[in-house]
Amino acid sequence: MRFSISGCSFYKLMNRKLLNMPADFGLEIFYEYGSADLWNSLLGELSARGMDGFSIHAPFAFADITADCDETALFDALRRPFDLYHRYGGEFYVLHTYGPSACSGDEAFRADCRARAAERLGKFNDICRSEGVVLGAENLCDGTPPLFTGEQFLRLFTDLPDLHCVLDIGHALVAGMDIARLQRELGGRIRAYHLHNNNGRADTHDRLREGVMDWSAFAENCLRYTPDAVGVLEYLKYQDMSVYEEDRAYLSALLSNAGRSHG
Repeated sequence: MRFSISGCSFYKLMNRKLLNMPADFGLEIFYEYGSADLWNSLLGELSARGMDGFSIHAPFAFADITADCDETALFDALRRPFDLYHRYGGEFYVLHTYGPSACSGDEAFRADCRARAAERLGKFNDICRSEGVVLGAENLCDGTPPLFTGEQFLRLFTDLPDLHCVLDIGHALVAGMDIARLQRELGGRIRAYHLHNNNGRADTHDRLREGVMDWSAFAENCLRYTPDAVGVLEYLKYQDMSVYEEDRAYLSALLSNAGRSHG
């Protein structure tokens, strides 16, 4: 598994701390955390050093694919990062499957939101494919209960056979999803994982060994079903690069152990 550092912990001016990133990591940027000029400056420097992979987290604070809004304007907003994607060799583009507008209302309203999410994922995936962008739909845990159960999330990929997935482990824990089943059934369509941990109740984006996740079982299933997926360490409060190096070493050791057991 190759590893990337998420810009989740590097909000706005803290983005410059990513210049301390080891060259053998990739980077996933949160597009809304900086201007085009900032990203071009940062990514230009990191690319010159040999950054090992690049992906983009799509706008999400003001772009909700389930919202009752102008669809053309929505897709135009979601397309804005495409220039950076192509300029710096993007591997995948992460899109949330819903936003805050879907987290309230009765079940009829939520069903409408799920239907709108599926329809727009299909349309935007067609746009991405036509423009050479690999779209990865991300599972979430917002709402009580979350908008998509594990079964409903899987159905998106049955209905949209060209759609890829970015599987967020912390979100899956809070939403009560069967992570092993998602790995098994989606297989190589999982382009990447967002890697973080929690207590199973709150989306705290903690380090790998701070929570309830069974990373040994995860590593086994990674080798069996998703050997080419990228691991994106997505934390909320760490800018110290030693944190990312330590956690990469921890999960890499589990992957190596799993490989030896299957060898």
